[in-house]
Amino acid sequence: MAALMLHEQQLPLPVQLPDHAQFSNFVLGDNAQAHAHLARLPEATWQPQDQFTLLFGGSGRGKTHLLCALCEAFADAGRSSIYLPLSELANPQAVAALNGIESYDVIALDDIHAVIAIPEWANALFALFNRVTDKRDSYLVCTSLQSTARLPIALPDLRSRLQLAVSFHLKTLSDSEKVQAMQQHAKARGLELAADVGEYMMHRLSRDMHQLMSVLDELDKASMARQRRLTLPFIKQVLEF
Repeated sequence: MAALMLHEQQLPLPVQLPDHAQFSNFVLGDNAQAHAHLARLPEATWQPQDQFTLLFGGSGRGKTHLLCALCEAFADAGRSSIYLPLSELANPQAVAALNGIESYDVIALDDIHAVIAIPEWANALFALFNRVTDKRDSYLVCTSLQSTARLPIALPDLRSRLQLAVSFHLKTLSDSEKVQAMQQHAKARGLELAADVGEYMMHRLSRDMHQLMSVLDELDKASMARQRRLTLPFIKQVLEF
C-alpha cells in the first residue's frame, strides 16, 4: 500500500507497523548491544551522543524488526515516530517524504543504501541531518547493508554526518536462533511452532530469514482458513512438499 508507515498516538493511518515487531520478541544472537541501545531510547533523557544511530549488515539480520520495534516502543511511551522504507522511495521525486519529519521524536529510515547514491536524496538527507542536529531533542536511526565507509554516498558532507552515528554491525543468527525467531513470530500470531517443524522448514526452504518469515505468513493464513495447527503434515500439505 503506502510507502510510508506512521505511528503517532493512535492516529488513524492507512498502514500500521507490524504487531509482531517488538523488542521483546527479537532474538538477540550476537546483537544484544544494538538491541539494548535502541530499547532504552523511548524512556531515556535525550543525549547528543544518541542522536544518530546506524544499523548495518546483510539481509535478514533483523534491521527492519528493530526499527519497527523502536517506533512501537515510542508510540507506547506516548511519543511520535515515523518509519520510511527507502527502498520503496528510490527515485529523486520522492525526497519530499523527508520534508518536516524532524518534528517526530524518532525518525526510522530503513535501507538508506537504496537512495544514498542519488544526488537529490543525498542532499535531502544531509539537510535532514542538519535539521535534526539543530532540533536537539529527537533521534534519527538508519539501516544499511553496508557500513558508512563502504556506502556509495553522493555527497561527502553526508558521509561526515553518518560517521557521527553510533554504529552497530548486526550479525546473522545461528540455525537454532533462526528457529527460535520463527517460534517467536508464530507465537505473536497466536500460533505454536514446534522446534522440529521450524528446523524442517529451514532445511527444506532456506536459511534466509526474509523467506522464512514470508512462508510463516503464508502458513498463518492457511492455518486460519482451515482451522489447523502448524503440524508437520499440514505444513507439507500447504507447501506441497
